[in-house]
Formats: sequence, C-alpha cells, structure tokens
Amino acid sequence: MAFFVRPSKYRHVYGTCAKRDFCYDNVRVSANAWDTNMVKANPRFISVNWQASGGGAFAVIPHSQVGKLPENYPLYRGHTGPVLDTDFNPFNDYVIASSSEDSKIMIWAIPEQYEEDQTDIEPILKLSGHSRKVGHVLFHPVAENILASSSTDLTIKLWDIEKGVERQEITGHGEIIQSMAWNYNGSLMATTCRDKKLRIFDVRSNKIVQEGPGHQGIKASRVVWLGDMDRLATTGFSRMSDRQLNLWDTNNLAKPLKSEFIDTSSGVIMPFYDADTKMLYLAGKG
Repeated sequence: MAFFVRPSKYRHVYGTCAKRDFCYDNVRVSANAWDTNMVKANPRFISVNWQASGGGAFAVIPHSQVGKLPENYPLYRGHTGPVLDTDFNPFNDYVIASSSEDSKIMIWAIPEQYEEDQTDIEPILKLSGHSRKVGHVLFHPVAENILASSSTDLTIKLWDIEKGVERQEITGHGEIIQSMAWNYNGSLMATTCRDKKLRIFDVRSNKIVQEGPGHQGIKASRVVWLGDMDRLATTGFSRMSDRQLNLWDTNNLAKPLKSEFIDTSSGVIMPFYDADTKMLYLAGKG
C-alpha cells in the first residue's frame, strides 16, 4: 500500500552566514547575564544592549549601516543600571522602549539621522512604578502606545506611554517572570516563570485563565504565541537538562500537545514565529 507523503518546501533549505560586507562590526554587546535576546529589530533599525560604563546604554543601528561602526557611536543613555531589554513601537519605527536594572522604563525618539558629533541620546519619557529590576518590555500588538513590562518584583505592568501613566498591574507569579508574549489581538498574555509554570492571563481582568506545568529544567524557558491560532510554543529544558520544544493548546495547559527533544547543549533557545509564513524559528544562545 502506497503512503502519501506531503513534500516540505523547507526540507533541504539551510541558512548561510552573510558575507562580511553585510555584517556589523565593532558591536559591543552587553556582558550582562540577564536572560534576554540582547538584540531587537524593526523594518529600519537594530537595537543592541551595549557594554558601556557610567550606567546602562544601548545602540540603535540603521539596517544600511553595515561594516565597522565608529568607536564613538551614539548611545542611548539615561538608565543608571545596565539595560536589560528593548522593544520597538510597532506603530512608529522611530520610537523604542528600554528597561533596566535601575527599575525604570524609558521611551526614546530615534533621530532620522545622527548628527556628526552626536554622542548621547536622551529619553523623552521615564516611567517609574516597579520596585525592582525590569527585565522585559513588550509593546501591545494592536493598541497604540500601550507597553507591557515585567519585573523581578513579580508583576507585569501595562503603561500608556502617551500619557505616561500605569494602566494595569498583573499579578499571580510565584517567582521571577522569564518571558511574556501577547496573543494576536492583545487580549491575552502568556508567561513563563522560574516556578516552572506556564500561564495565560486575561490582561483586562488580571485573571489567570489557564495554568499548567512548563519545562521542568532549572534554566530559563521562553514562550511565543503562534499567530492567531490557539497554540503556544515554548522552549526550555528537561529535568535532565535536555533542550526541548513544546507545543501547547491554549485552552488546556495540563500537558503539551507535543514535546520535541532538540539536543543537550546548554544555551537558551529563542523562539521566533513568522505569522505570514507560519514558520517557527529557533535560535540558540551560546
């Protein structure tokens, strides 16, 4: 009996490194041990958490500025502690948010072109409310000027950056929040946590609508929402420190739909989902 095998368009497709002419050199990536991606991108720019003295800093590099960066590249300074995360505003390519060990969140306007002697960029807004370091910032996918932040004070806050005020606080985590992800319309938020639980929150009511056991390893796990589907993907580690990829039904987090062994490397896996192609990309740290 013949079996029908659906061919995959991606079965024999492999990524190749760009030529040196299309790379960015002299990039001083922060040595901070906090578990974030360190790099974010939008259609115009790349942001990089920068290794700098005198407080925290990050750089914003235009896509077109390939090659070796100048020694005194303009930096976004304002935090008194290391920058832990950044995120671009999806409604305005020239606005970016940052978070830091100093428990602050800052909003910045990216100039269309850096002046020749420009060294530092100042924030246009500072947000205070968390009592401990702010590990992640993430803009709302459909509501303009709404920003989420997670902190080691075990809360997630929603901010209106147009008015500079806090709109909502989400509680319910037993330990440090390791990652967060909006669903496609921003009504729900999924999180992973050091207590090894995967949660889904209704952000309007601050209620946990689903909760289940996540990856059982001691290292960090990540979560990403798979577009407009009722599916989540998480990456993490097993009890034996194997790297894993789990697929979840958002209506029932009691156990994953599928758990895939990847390898035994030690680096955290960063998941990225492309809703247009329905492709999930995994990038290993370290």
